[in-house]
Amino acid sequence: MDEIIVKAKTTTNPKLYLDFFKMYYKEKTKTLTFITTVIGACLTVTGLWAYINRTNIITCAILIAGGVMLMIYPRFVYRRPYSSAKNNVITTLFEFYDDRMVEINDASREEYLYSQLLKVWETEDYFYIYHTPENASVVDKKGIKKGSPEELKALLSRQVEYTVKRTAKK
Repeated sequence: MDEIIVKAKTTTNPKLYLDFFKMYYKEKTKTLTFITTVIGACLTVTGLWAYINRTNIITCAILIAGGVMLMIYPRFVYRRPYSSAKNNVITTLFEFYDDRMVEINDASREEYLYSQLLKVWETEDYFYIYHTPENASVVDKKGIKKGSPEELKALLSRQVEYTVKRTAKK
């Protein structure tokens, strides 16, 4: 039997979901956010220009409001999925071996070879281990019972594309 290198337990909570959805949607909508910001800025400037040139006030207001909405909305797109998931409580046990990870919860037991994993993102508090672009396992660093976050980072960074994500200061 293989030896477990790192063992961890994660219980989801609203903070975990908020961190995950903010990071996931920020990354997923990066291009969309850039495009809508440029279009929104153009609409806002056009609305201000139209106002200065005494165009219909309703037209100016629509241009400015539309532009501001396009610049702001993509930055808050994570809120709907977060609101629907934030109170789901799931406890998951993780076991990390030399060649694979095992994820165990009340509903299932899944094994993933490291070669099957897409990528790993590390933040100050969590490791996000992506199986697909839309499916990730979240390992809470505080929940590591055997081994350490540094050992898990070393193991995963040898096996999978590894990225350290900066998070906003608290």
